[in-house]
Amino acid sequence: MWSRLEPYRSSIILLLALIAGGVLGIYAPTFAAKLQPIGQIFLNLLFMIIVPLVGISVMSSIARMTDLKRLGRIMAIIFIVSIAMALIPAAGIVALALWYNPAQGVTIDLSKSVEAGSGKMDFVSMITTHDFVGLFSKSNILALIVMAIIAGIAIGQSENAGQRIASLLEDANTVIMKIVSIIMTVAPVGLGCYFAATMASQDSGILLTFARAIILFMAATVVYYILGSILYSWIGGGMPAVKAFWRNAIPPSVTALGTCSSLGTLPVTIRAGKAMGINPEIVDVSLPLLVNLNKGGVAMIAALKIVFIYSVLGMEFTTETFFLTMLIAVLSAIIVGGVPGGAFLGEIFIVTTLGLPMETIPMLVVLGTITDAPATLINVIHDLNAAQIIERFTGKKQPSTEATQTAAAL
Repeated sequence: MWSRLEPYRSSIILLLALIAGGVLGIYAPTFAAKLQPIGQIFLNLLFMIIVPLVGISVMSSIARMTDLKRLGRIMAIIFIVSIAMALIPAAGIVALALWYNPAQGVTIDLSKSVEAGSGKMDFVSMITTHDFVGLFSKSNILALIVMAIIAGIAIGQSENAGQRIASLLEDANTVIMKIVSIIMTVAPVGLGCYFAATMASQDSGILLTFARAIILFMAATVVYYILGSILYSWIGGGMPAVKAFWRNAIPPSVTALGTCSSLGTLPVTIRAGKAMGINPEIVDVSLPLLVNLNKGGVAMIAALKIVFIYSVLGMEFTTETFFLTMLIAVLSAIIVGGVPGGAFLGEIFIVTTLGLPMETIPMLVVLGTITDAPATLINVIHDLNAAQIIERFTGKKQPSTEATQTAAAL
């Protein structure tokens, strides 16, 4: 039994720490308030590493990706499909959350910590800074990502010089990930203390809002898993593609739930893709890329987190905020979700981009931790659907007889 829980070990420990912190904050608020400096130290450590983590990871990933530029058409379709599969679930969960409202009138008082003008659509200041030094601030994460993408493309196109820099970036990325892993060893203590201090001054009714938001996400995941898969498979090849998908969907689905890792499920996903009759060339090229780029589950939970936090803070969710939420969801799915080892990067990305108080980070972590398994399920299963769509629009569909032989061989 314990071996089956091993993939969830870190998530269970973190969740238990957050629950303990919440209980302590509610029933021993005076003591819990004194724990705030411990949590602040942990968050400051994350904020200090966030700029090199994002810059180096994104540059390294893009530099490696440009080795496939000869497959330009496939790459273009992969990006288009990934963006669409991020926008659809993100917009859907926003609509559901605004209709249902997980907060149900419960609010917390953190308004004094919210930066003025947060959530406004100032694209100039969001994606650029007036000088290079501005890229070293956690408040300019979007601008840093834009510059990292440009730099990554330049490195990938610089032949021998670029290869040397790409190799150096890969080594630097390994070191950064090790730093992150060291910091994350104290995550349960740091976030537990910070959450305790946050809950010390809040209404215990806030806990019910988490339950409502999580139930909403679980229900939406089931519906989207079924209906989304049918729709995407049909786009990829009509009813035969739908039938082929459902004949082979269970193994990768179960593996995704069991491992909570899109990358860990990749061997099973590749096997399922070939058994579905997808052209092996498409499977071998697209699925390793989709596992990092196509993360609809990440986009879905990122959008829900934003609506949830706006709701519990009593902030108005405007049309401008909606479009900014869609942008954050897409970037979370395609870039942030693909950064290996970037624990809590999504939460920090949301908070810094929207100018939200740091006290909201543990709340976002609660939602992210509990919904990790179903979000991974959506990420994995729709990679197969994306491969079907890519096969159709690249004109590389495998002849039915060859597909049958491939499936039989597997």
